[in-house]
Amino acid sequence: MIEIYYKNNDVITYSSVDEIEYQPNAIFSIRFIGFLNSDLETIAQKFDLDLTSFSKKEDIEISSHYIESNTQLSLNFTIPSYSSNNRFEEKDIYILIKNDIVFTFLSPDIEESLNQLTQYIYNLKATSFETYHQLFLFQIGVISDYYADIVELISKKIKDLFQKTLKSKQFKENDLDYITELKFNNLLIRESLSEFQRILFLLKKSNNYNDSSFDKINEEIDDLTVIADYLRYNFNRLDDLSGNINSKIELEQNKIFKILTIITVCISLPTLIVGIYGMNFKHMPELQWVLGYPIILLLLILSFILPLIYFKRKKWF
Repeated sequence: MIEIYYKNNDVITYSSVDEIEYQPNAIFSIRFIGFLNSDLETIAQKFDLDLTSFSKKEDIEISSHYIESNTQLSLNFTIPSYSSNNRFEEKDIYILIKNDIVFTFLSPDIEESLNQLTQYIYNLKATSFETYHQLFLFQIGVISDYYADIVELISKKIKDLFQKTLKSKQFKENDLDYITELKFNNLLIRESLSEFQRILFLLKKSNNYNDSSFDKINEEIDDLTVIADYLRYNFNRLDDLSGNINSKIELEQNKIFKILTIITVCISLPTLIVGIYGMNFKHMPELQWVLGYPIILLLLILSFILPLIYFKRKKWF
């Protein structure tokens, strides 16, 4: 789907590039949602775009994610999006500016997430712009809000798990797996946030923006810094959760070991006595006693009860 945002406040949706009558002076923004790699060549020719940044998305260097020339600005970065089973997947976002037009390339998943989490409606009835700079900075703000929303979501999950952990006394391996999953999601957000911040810092150095634009970029950087602090808090909470659960698991294991120790001692003493009198020695005086059998039974019972009394006083159970 292709969505064109015109300067006369119209938003028109197209299904293919061939349907578009390209008039740069009449357009603020063009968004490509759910594009295919096979479409890129056609798009590049239609709108005279340099799409080499699409092939550099795996590069670590920031120079591959922020490319500015005399005619075009290219930004590309990944942003986490919830997939199945509450796991995050990295989705690519590409933003290009050329001929005073903002070109945005999104996957349908991230488009839906942006709309759901930020209540972002991309039309002039909700928000109007006088320049493409305002629209571009608005998009930057939407992405910053998206980061805040997903961090709030994962923070809520961590807090809920914390409350559950404090109340629960029994834990499963799935609980530790869930914590690992939350840590991984938090890590993806932190990596993506760091990459986006670096892009904004480079954007500040550009000569194409006025003071008000710089102020807006600085505001977004400050907001992202606060969000990064919350990510650190999340890691600390998850570490505390892991430590708490491991400690409780160790306590449960210690209880089990104590029970096994008690059972072992209580059984081993009677077994020792029975073993002695089960030996085939010729001269065992106790075998001739009239009360030998009841005495041995009493001794067996005492050898079982006395360890229980001892461990009870030691508060092992």
